[in-house]
Amino acid sequence: MKTLVLKASPKKDGNTATLVDSFVLGLRDAAQHEIVQFSLSETPVGPCRGCNSCLRPPHAGCVIQDGFQEIAPAFRAADVIVFASPIYWWHVCAQMKAFVDRMHPFLIYDEHHNFAKKRLVLILSYIAEDPYGVDLAVRMFESITQWCGMGLDVIRHHAAKGRVADLPEKLEEARALGRSLAGWQPLPLKETCALCRMQFPSIEALAAHHVMAADEDHLQWKRNHLSAVHTLENTDALKKEAAQVLRALGPSASP
Repeated sequence: MKTLVLKASPKKDGNTATLVDSFVLGLRDAAQHEIVQFSLSETPVGPCRGCNSCLRPPHAGCVIQDGFQEIAPAFRAADVIVFASPIYWWHVCAQMKAFVDRMHPFLIYDEHHNFAKKRLVLILSYIAEDPYGVDLAVRMFESITQWCGMGLDVIRHHAAKGRVADLPEKLEEARALGRSLAGWQPLPLKETCALCRMQFPSIEALAAHHVMAADEDHLQWKRNHLSAVHTLENTDALKKEAAQVLRALGPSASP
């Protein structure tokens, strides 16, 4: 199992980095040693230009020459990807957000780096206990991972409770997660979206993709087949409904 760790905090010994280090210890406890780590402060990634060059043949990747060029091969090769970020101003910090925006080249789905063959670990530290702060960041990644079929694990630390280095139960939570993911392997990709050709391991994962997708083709599919417009409150109900529809239609049926 290959793991990529991206540390977004500029603080090398802060809460976020400390939690990451504990997670990595858990991996090593379980004899997982193929771990590549980057600090986004030391390997900076600039903002996406929105040029879409990466999506045009021959799909050579991002044209911007910066730290992304060094990180991208490790991202493609990784089975487990760790995003570690403090929450600044109700969201992940700028270093992490810039990398997320630059993930555009990975939208070329093939057998080598389909998102559904990866698992995401999200490690967040925050100071303000505001449901529209850290929860917004978690919600965003829940939406992203369900759209693309990735598994998701989240560790949150409320920094007002103290330095995480002084909280052994929180450190053990991170370390235990690392141990639990040792040897993780993706499920075979059995289902293909008839609209975008993305692949998924199950009808349930394909249904979540349909509900979370927001391009016009998928929006029209939802208008044609689901009983309600997607909101934050009805996500689970619509995923169940979409799975029923897909089973009735056949997952590869035309929309």
